Amino acid sequence: MTLKHISAGETIIEEGQALECFWYISSGSIEALFPCGSITLEKGDIIGICDFDKDSHFLSYKALTDCSIIPYGSPEVLLRTKFFGEHPDNRIRLALTMNRFIRKLLNKYTITYRSCKELYEFLLSSHTSYRKLCEQLHIVIKELPGIETVEPLDESFVPSIWHTAYYTGLHNIFANKSLTPTLHENHFVPGYLYHAMNDIHILLHKFQALYDYAGRLSYLLLNENRLDLFDLYTGMYYRIGMQNPNSSAIANAIEAICSHAQNKPGISEELTRSRIAEYHTQIENMKKNADSAASGNSQPNYSMTADLADATGIILEYAGCSNEVASNFKNALAAYKKLTDKNATSQEAMKLRRTLTDTFYQIYTAAFHASLQDTNISPILKMFFNFGFVDAELCGMDSACFLYENAGHYAGSPEHGIYTIYEWLKAVYDGEKEPSINELDVDFEKHVLTLKSEGNITAEAAQKMLEDNLQKVAFELENMFPRGCKITSGRPSVYCPVLSEHQFIRKPEDALLYPDQIIKQIDAIREADYTVFARKSLTVLSEKENIHDFFNVEILPDIILMPVVGMRGAMWQEIVGRSRLTPARMMLPIFQLEDLEKIMIRMVGEYRWEMCKRVQGARWNDVTDPSLTSLYYDFLQFYRKNPELSTDTKDKIKTGLQKCKANFKEYFLTDYMTYIMFESKGSPHLVKNARAILFSQCPLSAAYRQKLSTNPIYQELLEAHGRSVAERCKKLDNLSKKLVAKGEEVPDSLRDEVAFTRK
Repeated sequence: MTLKHISAGETIIEEGQALECFWYISSGSIEALFPCGSITLEKGDIIGICDFDKDSHFLSYKALTDCSIIPYGSPEVLLRTKFFGEHPDNRIRLALTMNRFIRKLLNKYTITYRSCKELYEFLLSSHTSYRKLCEQLHIVIKELPGIETVEPLDESFVPSIWHTAYYTGLHNIFANKSLTPTLHENHFVPGYLYHAMNDIHILLHKFQALYDYAGRLSYLLLNENRLDLFDLYTGMYYRIGMQNPNSSAIANAIEAICSHAQNKPGISEELTRSRIAEYHTQIENMKKNADSAASGNSQPNYSMTADLADATGIILEYAGCSNEVASNFKNALAAYKKLTDKNATSQEAMKLRRTLTDTFYQIYTAAFHASLQDTNISPILKMFFNFGFVDAELCGMDSACFLYENAGHYAGSPEHGIYTIYEWLKAVYDGEKEPSINELDVDFEKHVLTLKSEGNITAEAAQKMLEDNLQKVAFELENMFPRGCKITSGRPSVYCPVLSEHQFIRKPEDALLYPDQIIKQIDAIREADYTVFARKSLTVLSEKENIHDFFNVEILPDIILMPVVGMRGAMWQEIVGRSRLTPARMMLPIFQLEDLEKIMIRMVGEYRWEMCKRVQGARWNDVTDPSLTSLYYDFLQFYRKNPELSTDTKDKIKTGLQKCKANFKEYFLTDYMTYIMFESKGSPHLVKNARAILFSQCPLSAAYRQKLSTNPIYQELLEAHGRSVAERCKKLDNLSKKLVAKGEEVPDSLRDEVAFTRK
């Protein structure tokens, strides 16, 4: 046997690599890595033993120290009875190394479970304490998105005492040399190896679930988007100052959060250091300001301008609403401002939000119509139109001042298809854009024709409506606008369109979306999934010779920034009217609280699904006509009967369907996000069938395919895509030759299609 020397830090085997040989560790120590942790293997252990009957390695292995390993034969050899018969001592060696592995894993699992349980209890108690402190200090309670869905670990995750005792007892049996002949005679070891291997993989899958669970909890503690417990406590501390009697308790809670955030899944060390350093810097600044104030040199904060002080009056006067509407709005606004918990679900709070919402939209509609005759809209009105601002005290003075300073120059980027809501409504009024469909998928034209067919209006009145841009804007304001705001807020049950301080889990300057951020995310998705916005268009290459073909045309979506603080995107419609060569319409909250990358990828994935259904029509789930939707439908509908899928894979699919409540579209959206965020970068996360469907229907661009070319998992998919590209290029080449033979010039559209095919 050839001894192989490995340097410290060197990766020996990658997860997913084909299992061609086991390796015996003759010296040094090696780390066996799985998604949620690792265990250490030492001299006498065997690399890969946990995948005794598998085709590939489930774990990765990395040298902790300089070490030496010896090839120990392929799995096929070890599975032969002859091997065990000729080398009976190896039976006990294999049994002992398998036993050491699973006992280490069981110990690690117990520690991980206790850590998750402790984290859950800390998170809930800290959040409860935060809300009590806010009530005690009479300050606005800010919500922690996701806390309401957090649940304790299921009983099935509780570590089994008998499981550990069982493997400890077996270790004693294997180590007892007097029992060795009995074990050999009864061929106990091979069966034990199979049993232990299955137990190990069950544990590893539980580890993955624990890791995901800990990641969700950790995200609520500390995350890059600042939608976390750390931000809630530090914000409260900054607000009350260091002299308040409760400051010490809050500071201790912040330190406890920092401690629990250490080495948790999904929280990088760099992020933790950065946020803690930022906190300590702020504390130092607070101390300096206190010292400065004590010496009489303090500087005043923002002062409330006359406009901000009377913002509600300015907006109501501009809109010209009736006294009744203005009075109702003012009264509802005053009552809303007095609510300690503005997200309360009591009947009184819900009724108040409904009143405020209804009157807000009445005022918005009236103000928009008034603005059509105004060439110089004031900053207060721009704040109202684009941000939903109505009151400086409710919004918070610092936030109101920031918005006031930026309202004058904040704008979308219509040339890139990105609009503020005011720009969008103005584009509809100017006839540049048609109104959107309503929540029943009915567009403006169909709405008017329905009114005519039901006898509500005459044919003449219907024709006038179809040509009246004010009627089109009214349709948009009544349908898409309120519904889109509610969806993008992400919390429809407690939604209120009025901009309020409690909605800002992070500062407005950090949450405010700018067009360049959106463009960057769209370009990143297009860079990977290069056909995502491509539509097939009949292109005539020569009228004389009747030569034509369907070429790809890229049509980027229109994105409308809704005047809300939110955490969701909405894919509103995939085309406009009947033409498939019109832009899709998507919506984002203008103040984005969630990770923009995830929001955009999910929204684009939804567009992928809906556009496929649109193109396929009634055959969207007919697998005899392969498409994204039909292939996914067939895969998920019949996965239980698929003989190619292992039991583990079927369990994984079952769990995924349970999470999305058996909604195939939701399952696809989760897979699409994984495909773009991980699979495209060479990190396998999907089941084989899902990967194959996505790779065939949403192929990755050449740059990404090149990076994946060294990974055997993608080899078959890359080859299939290569054949498809070659076949398409050959057809296009024949078209080019045909044109040349007929004395026709090769148009740029044909060259562009060739370039797109090879992209």
